[in-house]
Amino acid sequence: MHLPRISGRYRAVVALWFASACGPACRPGGGQNGARPCSTDEDCPKEHVCEDRRCRPIAAVATTESVRKPAAGPAQTPRLLWDQPLGAVISARAAIAAGPGGVATAFVGTHAGRLVGVPLDGDAAGTIGVDVWLDGILWSSPAEGRAGEILVGGDDDTLVAVSATDGAVLWRRRLGDCNPPRTPGPEGVRCDVDGGPTVLPDGDVLVGADGVYRLGPTGETRWRVPAVGAERARHVFSTPMAAGDLIVWGGQDGAIWAATPGGEPRWRMEIGADVDGTAAFDASGNIYIGADDGRVLAIDPQGQMRWTFQTGRDIRSAAAVGPDGTIHVASLDGSLYALGPDGRLRWKFTTGGSIAATPTIDRDGRIYVGSQDDRLYAISPDGTRAWALEFPADIDAPVAIGPGGILIVGCDDGHLRALGT
Repeated sequence: MHLPRISGRYRAVVALWFASACGPACRPGGGQNGARPCSTDEDCPKEHVCEDRRCRPIAAVATTESVRKPAAGPAQTPRLLWDQPLGAVISARAAIAAGPGGVATAFVGTHAGRLVGVPLDGDAAGTIGVDVWLDGILWSSPAEGRAGEILVGGDDDTLVAVSATDGAVLWRRRLGDCNPPRTPGPEGVRCDVDGGPTVLPDGDVLVGADGVYRLGPTGETRWRVPAVGAERARHVFSTPMAAGDLIVWGGQDGAIWAATPGGEPRWRMEIGADVDGTAAFDASGNIYIGADDGRVLAIDPQGQMRWTFQTGRDIRSAAAVGPDGTIHVASLDGSLYALGPDGRLRWKFTTGGSIAATPTIDRDGRIYVGSQDDRLYAISPDGTRAWALEFPADIDAPVAIGPGGILIVGCDDGHLRALGT
């Protein structure tokens, strides 16, 4: 199967938490290790959240490949729990959020512009609970916004917020200056909302389109990098991610960018190849990101290259940092690479087809990734195969892990499936 030249389609948002001391902003209330006592996130200062009844600093908001407290997925070959046909290719990860009746629901978009919510629990599990048709192919993964909202970007240059309970469109925000939005060629995709959305702790949203935008909770523009009018920005497939005081993304201008949360450019690294992959961060704030020239790049927070690692083909998906600090990167050469923090290869797992999907790591360090050999693989932390399942078509969508370790798998045959024990 020919892979279209896109990669900003494996998005969704979760918090990546690092063990770090609480800064001065959370000390006024005292408490254990100087952390302010809390009951909810609202009790904490800005850029902090309530964890274990103490205000903790948010070190990063990262890709779904790095999950705060993920469930353990199946260690043995799972069985099919349900199979829901949606009628068009699914290349994005499902977002797990409360849907109708407060039930845990998998929200996923299709290439027909359909946003669907499928309940994971109860008598309605596996049925369609929310069904919304939008005007544009949905490459990117949905994300849970403010309470009761699901955000998703489309190739009609628009970010849309819908109700998680009934699918009502709450607001729309068209981005960029592409007119009309579907002009043939590069201009037609330049403003597509493919990167993100990434939801920040204060409810603001980061998205990649013609550059990177920070939007307010109802879509108002706070800033764009590069600044509006400064230059004709190239397209951003990469999901913009926040780590500490940096927001990092790659662009189709052959560069990796970093800006402050206020939108001030911090640094820009020219690498000579498009960067469609999404960054991941380690506990020290180091950045790991793949590029279309097949390189994995490790960059420190100051924008200095630490090392590079060469794979055999383009990297279009996000890196994923495991519980032990191992960096996992999938390549279109058909292999998943596990690298140490020093850039040395720890192991390599090769499939029978290109890997466009971002690897998903569970609580036990087990990795789940689909391949264009029509198989879903579960790989142990040591790089050995735990199990594999054959599907009717390529699996380009990253796997989501739902309650109880259920795997939610989107497939190029247009079906959304749940696997469990």
